[in-house]
Amino acid sequence: MIYRGKRLVNWDTSLQTAVADDEIFHETVKGGFWTFRYPVKGTTEFIRFSTTRPETMLGDTAVAVHPSDERYKHLIGKTVTVPLVDREIPIIADGLLVDPALGTGAVKVTPAHDPNDYACGLRHNLPMINILNPDGTINGNGGPYAGLDRYEARKRVTDDMEKLELFDGREDREIELAHSDRSKTPVEP
Repeated sequence: MIYRGKRLVNWDTSLQTAVADDEIFHETVKGGFWTFRYPVKGTTEFIRFSTTRPETMLGDTAVAVHPSDERYKHLIGKTVTVPLVDREIPIIADGLLVDPALGTGAVKVTPAHDPNDYACGLRHNLPMINILNPDGTINGNGGPYAGLDRYEARKRVTDDMEKLELFDGREDREIELAHSDRSKTPVEP
């Protein structure tokens, strides 16, 4: 069966082509785990989340919490602002994506750049905002970061969130990262 529509693929930015699931390998690499805050609109509250790819905040379309998590129940249905691109996004309840015992208990949702977020986006009918050009630079959806390499955008996003006092820190972590078997470079969902 062939279905037409926007789908998430493994994208090789070096070769600028899609890579099949059986043509990728996972490698443990040294990386980071950044924690940020988004302001909850109409309140003095913030919602904290962590990510291994800060640049993907430019494509966030929701923040998810577990429906039974007492810390966040009162925020479900409210919105937050992604300050770097001035986008208002909803706080949603999703018991499949979020484990309240992990991290902050809140997950930023970037359906166009993560397989789990993609599934969440389909469940909640969220927009899918692609922030990457085929060569791995940020496209026009990235606002002021357009044209930057994704790794440079990661640094600038973090610096700008810190200037806004919305950056809570970074931990060094080992991360399982998918690589293209052909180019041996990291793939981008």
